[in-house]
Amino acid sequence: MRSIIHFDELTSTNEYARQHLEELDDFCVITCDLQTKGQGQFERTWYSSNKNGGNVYASIVLKPQNIEHLNELTRYTAIIGADTIKNYGINPSFKYPNDILINGKKIAGILAKSEFFGQIFKGVIVGFGINLNLEKEELKNIDQPATSIYEETGKQINKNEFLNLFLLNFKKNYDDFIKNGIKGEILC
Repeated sequence: MRSIIHFDELTSTNEYARQHLEELDDFCVITCDLQTKGQGQFERTWYSSNKNGGNVYASIVLKPQNIEHLNELTRYTAIIGADTIKNYGINPSFKYPNDILINGKKIAGILAKSEFFGQIFKGVIVGFGINLNLEKEELKNIDQPATSIYEETGKQINKNEFLNLFLLNFKKNYDDFIKNGIKGEILC
């Protein structure tokens, strides 16, 4: 069972999850409508907007017993994100280790961080941002070529429906992933 904690605004869903890791349950999901200091890989700024129906800004807290395959978690999340995006008639590609692209333009990014206290594993936080409804003018605020599902299809996307489908796909394959890692390309 998962719980979702939603905020109108946060500095970052990953930061909130890190600060509250001890009290958050396994598979707790932190979401927000707007991040004021969202980060990507190498502490790059992640542009955030809540216009035109919003986008997905979320982090999942995971506390698996088996941590053998955690180095594959970013890739696993990217595969799940791409499979979810395919439901909207778009065929994404990957820029490993953590980006999902459409025609060479970034549509999503993933950032996973493991937390330890000394040698003791406390959990891993996998954050992801997915551009659902960014319009052309807002896409110019991103420091690299970017796109959104809206820009690709002309259709506004319900972010709650998208997030629920993503989480369903993530959970469906998660136990097998934790046990066996990625075996080929996971299909949802």
